[in-house]
Amino acid sequence: MRIPTILLSASLAFSAPIALPVTAQAQSAQDGFEVSFQARETQRRATIARTMRFTDEEGTEFWPIYDQYRLAAKAHQLRRFNMIRRLAANSVEMDAATADMIAESAVELEMDQVSAKGDYMKDLAPHFDGSRYFRLYQLETKLDAIFRFGWTKDIPLALTEEELQILQDHAEAQQQEATAAAALSTT
Repeated sequence: MRIPTILLSASLAFSAPIALPVTAQAQSAQDGFEVSFQARETQRRATIARTMRFTDEEGTEFWPIYDQYRLAAKAHQLRRFNMIRRLAANSVEMDAATADMIAESAVELEMDQVSAKGDYMKDLAPHFDGSRYFRLYQLETKLDAIFRFGWTKDIPLALTEEELQILQDHAEAQQQEATAAAALSTT
């Protein structure tokens, strides 16, 4: 028995309608990811430019390094997006193997993101003094946190076996009540 779909509502702003074929769903989700990513990147870039107030020389040094970093970030975010889609698809009836795979993928992704951010910051170090360098780090960290919160705030926690059993028992009890009520109304 499937649990009511309301429990599955992972906040994926780019979810495709259920009626679409699988390949169209994947393309629609990919298109949604791309549009959303570009919009966030435009805002992010404007925030960095406004906050850092680069000189012409600093901007010339900064933006190519930044663009390379954000290209890597896009790949990480696409991995996260696909992971969230797997989680949403399996959040109610997740088996141990799927849970392990998603958890391992999440940890690996976190490590890859930290490594990429470390490389990015090392590349920037020669171009900025200590306080401007640290300000850039703070800004990147805050923007990452805002982004992550937006993507994860509505994702339901995976149900434990006990919770799943309680929900199944509740659904069965409601079904029995509905059957009993229907039987009473026909007599």
